[in-house]
Amino acid sequence: MPRKQNTRRNHPMTRGMQAAPLRPRQIQSNVRFSHIYRFASATGATTAITATSLMCAAGTMCTVVNSTVTSFFGSVRVKRVEMFGLNSTLGIAATVSIEWSGTNGNTADIEFSDTSLSTAAPAHLNCRPPRLSLASFWNQAGTQTLFSITTNSDIIVDVEVELTLNDDTIGALPTSTVTTGVLGTVYYLSLDPNATHRFTPVSLTTTT
Repeated sequence: MPRKQNTRRNHPMTRGMQAAPLRPRQIQSNVRFSHIYRFASATGATTAITATSLMCAAGTMCTVVNSTVTSFFGSVRVKRVEMFGLNSTLGIAATVSIEWSGTNGNTADIEFSDTSLSTAAPAHLNCRPPRLSLASFWNQAGTQTLFSITTNSDIIVDVEVELTLNDDTIGALPTSTVTTGVLGTVYYLSLDPNATHRFTPVSLTTTT
């Protein structure tokens, strides 16, 4: 049987055609990643969380001995907050709540809460920032409240964030004041501003 001729190779539409030249693909230059940080607290209170406190909780380095730590990050965006309010006494209410800050009067503050009377099942919230809330946007360092946490007593908080490493285009890096710090050592600060230090990181090196 005669061999079938490769008509594609000799087709007039493909004859003389050259491969497109190679070129580098487009990429996002700044370094960005997501991570879930866990915090624990035994203090019941309403605590405001800011962009600066989030970036300092995500990672800092001591830049002035026993005085100042500086974050690595230039911006942050909250993806999700999950809270567990633990109850050690049956019939005593354990409540957790989170209030998301609106954006400059264009959207209202939105609050979610849950309460448990059981020692077997904690109060539980699993929330993403509402649409157009301040935390849903990328935020640079600042003291404006992104969201507030209110608890009765023992609590575990998981915060999932997106972070952008600073590349000297945003400006001054976020800093925090500490009383104990070894030059060049990495510290993960509390979720809340470090002056109150209520929500301490779990399994990470911290300082006050």
